[in-house]
Amino acid sequence: MREHPDRKQCLEYLKQYGTPEHVIEHCKSVAAVAYLLGKALNEAGGTRAADFKDIRITTYRRGGGRFYYEQDHSGDRHGLGWRAFDLELVLASGLLHDMARVEERHWDVCADWCHRNKYFEEEQIIRAHMMYQYTNDVCHLTEADLVSLGDRLTLEDHYAGLDVRMDYIIGKAEKNGKPDAKAAILRKKKETRKLLDEIENRVGETIDELMKDIDYDNVENRNR
Repeated sequence: MREHPDRKQCLEYLKQYGTPEHVIEHCKSVAAVAYLLGKALNEAGGTRAADFKDIRITTYRRGGGRFYYEQDHSGDRHGLGWRAFDLELVLASGLLHDMARVEERHWDVCADWCHRNKYFEEEQIIRAHMMYQYTNDVCHLTEADLVSLGDRLTLEDHYAGLDVRMDYIIGKAEKNGKPDAKAAILRKKKETRKLLDEIENRVGETIDELMKDIDYDNVENRNR
């Protein structure tokens, strides 16, 4: 049986690593949003993606040291059968994903830490989360999709929603002298909005409704 670190363990790891408090609060927010998405989708039937241990995340290098990630579902030996999201994996990956945010290439630093500690599934998700390419099928979402979505719907220590988050990213790009990035950000926003619409249709409520009154410190025990 696979084991993932629980909330208490993850918070201990973050403190031991020296992760700044404001980054820990961000990690708790991402974990909570991703967890609630996964819980709602489980109640709606789960996912048809392969069990996460059977999914290969392939890395491509394309100039400038940038990384691109995509999922390969060809290893699905379950015949596209439904399964529940592994919410313990989602929670742990969300809590740990920015452990090393103050370091260069923090996603690789944190993923390497996970590897050394034998959290291999968390390693895959965390190594991919900065440049993650979503599946375009709501029925084939994986835990990696949920953590990436949680990150893109969170503004520092709270759920903000897609519009606020994307406006923040556009403003940050312009402030850093990269106004040309706006077009690419808006394309990604359009793709993400389409996926969120499909999730809303599946779970029967809006993402804003789903995220209402989040307890970021105790999301696992939330009653719906």
